Amino acid sequence: MIKFAGTAVALFAGVALVHFFLSFFGLALALRVAFDAQSPGGPTPLDVALVRVAAILLAPLSLANRVVPGLQTPGGHLEIAATSVLFGGVAVAVLWLWRRRRGHGPHHPA
Repeated sequence: MIKFAGTAVALFAGVALVHFFLSFFGLALALRVAFDAQSPGGPTPLDVALVRVAAILLAPLSLANRVVPGLQTPGGHLEIAATSVLFGGVAVAVLWLWRRRRGHGPHHPA
């Protein structure tokens, strides 16, 4: 059980941090990519990919803003953090279900 808790905390923190940084930096690059698209050289493929990944990772926010319209904060950082926590929680739930299905759940000694 302690081994699972340690793995769950590490997974939660890792997924939440990676999600937050990819989303935040993707949004920060979005304006630069938009302006670079107007120039003759265009944006770099890596910048475009990061902006698109951020858009995919933040897709749950568009649904949340439709369900609860007053949820937005001026900077948007709180929404990004909440979405990151949601993704971290989902990752832990998937890990728990996977371990339970394989017979290594909390009720079985691993």
